[in-house]
Amino acid sequence: MKEIYFNGDKAYTILRRVPIHNVSDKQGNIISELFNAWKEHLGADHVLKNSTHFMYCETIPDIEWEEVIEDLPAENC
Repeated sequence: MKEIYFNGDKAYTILRRVPIHNVSDKQGNIISELFNAWKEHLGADHVLKNSTHFMYCETIPDIEWEEVIEDLPAENC
């Protein structure tokens, strides 16, 4: 089962959590080639970060909807 993560008013499906140190050099700098390779490999369209991990995610699109209000005849109420 996939995990859903909410950030603000957006929802994301977490494809994978990768520890920050797995895409960093010894000084703690992010190695962009590794970071982007993970993103491309997983097909992620968004990446979130917490204190220990990058969360490679897929954005769950907002639902487009239109409210429909129908007037019922008085005898049906």
